[in-house]
Amino acid sequence: MGFSFGFRGVSSVETAAVGGAAHLVNFMGTDTIAGIIMACEYYGAEMPGFSIPAAEHSTITSWTREQETAAYENMLDTYPQGFVAVVSDSYDIFNACRNIWGSIS
Repeated sequence: MGFSFGFRGVSSVETAAVGGAAHLVNFMGTDTIAGIIMACEYYGAEMPGFSIPAAEHSTITSWTREQETAAYENMLDTYPQGFVAVVSDSYDIFNACRNIWGSIS
């Protein structure tokens, strides 16, 4: 599943809307509300996308680097079913993929 967090770091609301609506052509997962609004207003979409529980950098780094694994486990414990997005590049994405996610059971 592709998921859009495309409102972050774009130059304008219009840019977010255009990119977010384009994303919705192929995927339904989005936090880019501007894209949903554009798809509804200009293309007659009923409800073209949905959100999922998602961490952001501050919700991971507030646990500190030493507790990064606990932060990830907390997300999985809090949302045990369905999709969840967990930011994993706050410190070291390669370590997170190889040693943390690769060892959580």
